Amino acid sequence: MIYMMTPNYESQKKKKVKAKAKNKNRNNRKASIKLLLSFVLVVALMLTAWIQEKSSAGQRTDEPALQDFAQLTEWGDKLLQGGSGDGQWSFRWDLLMPSGMMEEISNQVFRTDKGTLLPKNIRNHGDIIDGEAELMASTIKLVRTESDKLAEKVTITLLVEADQLEKLSQLKDYVSKLHQILREKDQNLQMSMKVFGKANNNNAIESLKQLAVAQTVEEYRDQGTRSVTLFTARIKQYRWLNNEKMANLQVSLHENSITGEYDLTMGVPLISGEFGEVVVDRSLDGLSD
Repeated sequence: MIYMMTPNYESQKKKKVKAKAKNKNRNNRKASIKLLLSFVLVVALMLTAWIQEKSSAGQRTDEPALQDFAQLTEWGDKLLQGGSGDGQWSFRWDLLMPSGMMEEISNQVFRTDKGTLLPKNIRNHGDIIDGEAELMASTIKLVRTESDKLAEKVTITLLVEADQLEKLSQLKDYVSKLHQILREKDQNLQMSMKVFGKANNNNAIESLKQLAVAQTVEEYRDQGTRSVTLFTARIKQYRWLNNEKMANLQVSLHENSITGEYDLTMGVPLISGEFGEVVVDRSLDGLSD
């Protein structure tokens, strides 16, 4: 028995096939869109994480002085007995600012993060302000070295006994915080630092030269002390010596005649006393430059 398909039945069958195809295509498009959205979301998250990482890295490394500090602590860990955390650290900032800013700075540095004021000594008609810093085992001093009605030069020194801190990271955090406060007052401030401690051995200078891939600029010896001035691309800051030689790393090794131990001092860009470092001459008239 033969059944003939009517045109109406054939038309309905074609419509069903087309509908199924449309539904399949629609589902495929939805799946593709979902997959694309998921991919875009993943890329966006990765891009956001990368931007945040770069931003954080920039905040940590944009400042040449803080990069130099990190580099010096790295060398200290390798050359000092007990590492950088057992050393005596000193820091110095030289600023040129509008008159009266020294008092504003002192109100910031002699105050805790919670807003508590710290004791401070005001000497020499306000030209010297000193006291214990918020960081344990440290003292800070502000000295106005020059001033007129418009501008003033201020030197700020921080002395820290790092071996009394629980972690070296406390020193790093505090120095970074202080540096940012001071940089807001003078974008062109100069920073120098040094660390003093017991050397691992009497070959510390040669070891430092190798670590820093440094070139000798000057060298002298005097009564058991050897001092070498160097230049290295590993340090971002530098100073001119006698307007003709660039230097940015200085190291001194002294043999103790009694104990036979070696005292090591490393300074960036130079080893200095409280006010003895060579700095770029910045006149008061140049404040607006």
